[in-house]
Amino acid sequence: MELSKFCPRCGRETDNLYGDKRKLCAGCYTDENDLLELPDVVEHVTCPVCGRLKMEGKWLERYGLEEQLGERFSEFNQDGVEMRLQYWEEEDGTTQVRVHASAGEMQDTYDAELRPKQQQCQPCSRFSSSFYKVKMQIRGGEVRPLVEEAAETAAEATNEDRTDFLSNIEYSDHGADLYLSTESIAQKVLGTVESLRDTEVKRSYELAGEQDGQKVYRNVISVRV
Repeated sequence: MELSKFCPRCGRETDNLYGDKRKLCAGCYTDENDLLELPDVVEHVTCPVCGRLKMEGKWLERYGLEEQLGERFSEFNQDGVEMRLQYWEEEDGTTQVRVHASAGEMQDTYDAELRPKQQQCQPCSRFSSSFYKVKMQIRGGEVRPLVEEAAETAAEATNEDRTDFLSNIEYSDHGADLYLSTESIAQKVLGTVESLRDTEVKRSYELAGEQDGQKVYRNVISVRV
């Protein structure tokens, strides 16, 4: 015959007692113990350009506040605890988040203020500053239609990887210069150009400056069509 269990704190009869040293019913356990360790203020860092979420030094493809909160607050979850989030904006403009935590019979709620912070991710910062590692010079008469095709290829590459982008196009009487962020996107753009025209390709380097006392060079790809 199974003996009845009573909570030593409230005296209530219960099927289960929780805790290591002091066994309590579900209600008393959550009165004296936290299911989660949640700070009063949670910093929420996003890129104002692309909208991605920053967590632990990494930029994540999480968009929209609901999706971002789920990712952000997962950092505070504990094994065996389920979380459900509510959020709302106060009259003073602050955003409050309420976490409903449950572990079996045990349930509790925790509130935190969401503190938004904006910081440009490196790809967006580089894009806005016209950063490039490769300059592609396309020469040979009217190249504008060809460059437009190349720009389409660059846009597709950017959708796959934000570190790959075409930062600028400069036209001249001799052709066009394309400024590309990485060697990877340069190869994709060159592949498009070579698929559309017969080409003569030459590579060289130009001095871009110094970093940490070391000379930094950019690739120059000369394409004659």
